[in-house]
Amino acid sequence: MNEVLRRPFYAEYAWAFDLIIDRPVRKECAAIVAWLIDRGVLPGREILDAGCGTGRYAIELARRGYIVRGVDLSPELIDVATGAIGDSIASVSFGVGDISQLPSSRYAAILCRGVLNDIIDDADRDAVFTAFAQSLQSNGVLILDVREWAASLKRKTREPLFRKRVSTDRGELTFTSITVLDPENRQLLISERHELVKEGVERISDYHFVMRCWETQELTAMLARHGFGKASCFGAYDSGIAIGATDRLVVVAEKGAMAAA
Repeated sequence: MNEVLRRPFYAEYAWAFDLIIDRPVRKECAAIVAWLIDRGVLPGREILDAGCGTGRYAIELARRGYIVRGVDLSPELIDVATGAIGDSIASVSFGVGDISQLPSSRYAAILCRGVLNDIIDDADRDAVFTAFAQSLQSNGVLILDVREWAASLKRKTREPLFRKRVSTDRGELTFTSITVLDPENRQLLISERHELVKEGVERISDYHFVMRCWETQELTAMLARHGFGKASCFGAYDSGIAIGATDRLVVVAEKGAMAAA
């Protein structure tokens, strides 16, 4: 898992992550809070943002009344997250940490967005879910999202290229991502380039890596094996969007719950 630390997106270009990857943070956090409250995790409880990145979800959840701890392997992303807290939010904190090594029985809920796609090896995936189960309190809630394989296959066959250009105080930044599909292993072979131009000087950073997608049955089996039940699956952070409507798979599950939703 340490391999992802060298990805420019998580290191030298951590400062530009939110400029390139735009997310409806407030809307998605509203759904997250609704799911938490529905399962008994009320504001005031402590939750973990596992693989918190730049911290924007953790900060928004803290604004909505939760005590939030964010951890990420990237020191650069944690620096960005810490700098974004400001003076008015005392209930959120960040630190460098490995999501497969978490304190026992501490959190009422864990949120993990996108990170599990970067974990390729079966044993490493299993270790993360072991850590989640051990770190949650009784009846704790796990909310996560991953790339769903079938929908990702369709989307990346249709749209293998993503490019975005933004103007920053450090120069004109162009981000390009090209995906090649590996159907046999349900993997995305991704080539990324950051190009930063300022006053005629160009800096280029290239990176190649692999994401391994998930299937719904595989993920729900993993959850069940680690003691999670009442798993509800959606295509987005919106209960009205079905699996397959997007390339995302969002799951809400409860530790120790025996009945499937």
